[in-house]
Amino acid sequence: MNKIFPSLHSLPAELIEQILCVDSISYIDVCKIATVSKLFNCISKSNKLWYTKYSQMWPTMDEYFDPVSTDWSEEFQRRINIRKAISKELCEMTKDFYHVDNVSNDSFHNFKSVCENHPFTDYILVDELMRILKDPNRHSNLTLKYYAEKALIYVRHTMLDTIWRTFLNIGPRPSLLKGACLIQQWCEPSKVDCTIEVSNKVNSLIEMVFNEIKVVCPSHPVIQKGYSSLHDENVEVLENSLWSPYRCKVILNCINSILYGKLGWSCVEYMYTFENIYIGKALDKNIGIPVTLGILYETIANQLGVRLLSVNFPGHFLLKWLEHPEMNDAQVAWTYIDIFSNGAFKKEHELQDLAPGYNNFTPSWLESVPPVKVFATMCWNLVEVGRQHDESSEGLSCLCNSLELLSILCPDDLEHKLLLARVYMHLCVNITRVISLLQEIAENDPVSTGFVGYMYRTAITTLETQQIKKDKRKVKSQKRVENCANVDFAVGMIMTHKKYDYRCVIYGWDPLCTASKEWIIQMGVDKLKYKDKQPFYHVLVADGTNRYAAQENLVIDDVKTPITHMEIGRYFESFHGSYYLPNEQKRLEYPDDIAARERTLSVPLASSSSV
Repeated sequence: MNKIFPSLHSLPAELIEQILCVDSISYIDVCKIATVSKLFNCISKSNKLWYTKYSQMWPTMDEYFDPVSTDWSEEFQRRINIRKAISKELCEMTKDFYHVDNVSNDSFHNFKSVCENHPFTDYILVDELMRILKDPNRHSNLTLKYYAEKALIYVRHTMLDTIWRTFLNIGPRPSLLKGACLIQQWCEPSKVDCTIEVSNKVNSLIEMVFNEIKVVCPSHPVIQKGYSSLHDENVEVLENSLWSPYRCKVILNCINSILYGKLGWSCVEYMYTFENIYIGKALDKNIGIPVTLGILYETIANQLGVRLLSVNFPGHFLLKWLEHPEMNDAQVAWTYIDIFSNGAFKKEHELQDLAPGYNNFTPSWLESVPPVKVFATMCWNLVEVGRQHDESSEGLSCLCNSLELLSILCPDDLEHKLLLARVYMHLCVNITRVISLLQEIAENDPVSTGFVGYMYRTAITTLETQQIKKDKRKVKSQKRVENCANVDFAVGMIMTHKKYDYRCVIYGWDPLCTASKEWIIQMGVDKLKYKDKQPFYHVLVADGTNRYAAQENLVIDDVKTPITHMEIGRYFESFHGSYYLPNEQKRLEYPDDIAARERTLSVPLASSSSV
């Protein structure tokens, strides 16, 4: 017997609305249903329904609106239009900046215009750009993601600039932990805000130390008071320790026992990697430089009632604790905690050996420093890391980011401004900012006018040249004519270098080596079998560098995994196992290479050969 089910029209309007609120029914479905009948059209105008759909589409954004007074249907349509406008703007960038090695901040000044009338412009831009970057299909839409990341960096930096300036003015001792998190956010602007995750991990450390105190000293007053969790990113800073010196030392010993004993914290003297400086990464690995681990140590002690102060000792980083407040003699009153030596307690006379390269030990080295100076130290450490990795895109990005942040932290310091101007000039980026920086330096440091004047004239010429190139910008085609018959490989192919064993992807080629004679001699090209009379390939290497490789040194890669390089999306649209598909601009530049790649890769790997 056939069952008769009620039609949707026969259901109460409230139930129909509830059904339409289900996550599996999209906003497009709702719009289609609205055209079916007057009843459905009326239901589809429900503010509650569109609030639900908005929350489903943008779960992190509805908190910015008043759920009652907002017209959610209108807001939803507005947001969809913004999404389309952002995609259109990013697609235009692929054409405008294909020939530009580094996109200037000036290029994004109009980016906010896609939703300039919205009260939450920055948050919406960040949300939409993050959505593009978080695409589950990591290896598709690479060019869109490439420019989305650059746009996101610009938007996040404009937001963080305001946050930093507000944060630095909240009082004499802003939270070291919050500042360290902001530094990581500034230098990794396309990553998720690390503040909550860091706070949760520090809370876990505090709890571990608290439980250790329970075992070691059950009568400790901190047990009765309880510890202070990091309920938000603004950590309360103690003016004085809450306990007697003896009770404070119990807590500090327990901190050492947990951090260095149980967790195996380890300090690195040199900061060759970003991970050793970023506070979130240091927490993940229990490894970091003294200043980063010192911030964590000081935060934990502070939350347990022990006041510590930062000491930017030359070539080192210490914390100091007033162990004997009744003493007037600083050499006796203060105890120093050596983060590098497993939290060892030291007196002033034991510190002189920590700075063997410095002469004339002075008490000023042991003065406590304000948080802004600690933040500046971390930035200079990042500058050094960026210098050591300046051959890679990641290193140059770190160098720029840390120097830009120093402009906020130390606005009167000219050293970092000159270095920032030189980095911008090297990258041919932000030339208008270079000119402004050089003018400021010349006004405040007359001694530097000669060199600065030369840089200023060069910057003006560079700016004029960039404008001329922009007006004449056009993709030049590199076709596989008869004189290119010996070019065995094609753009998008993944290769391995025979001599240096690096993996790379080809993004361009020349029928013969076009490098200078000096480069040819320096790189030993004259020692190759075919010397410079063979095709040479522009390649993106998995270590983040760009190189120029001879054909006889390359062989088709058989690993079939993606290449990690920041510029992949500049040239390629998607990854397909054994090759990358060139984007529209790259296809125009090498119009014959897709067919050439297909012919080459159709040959079994064992039989493919180089010259």
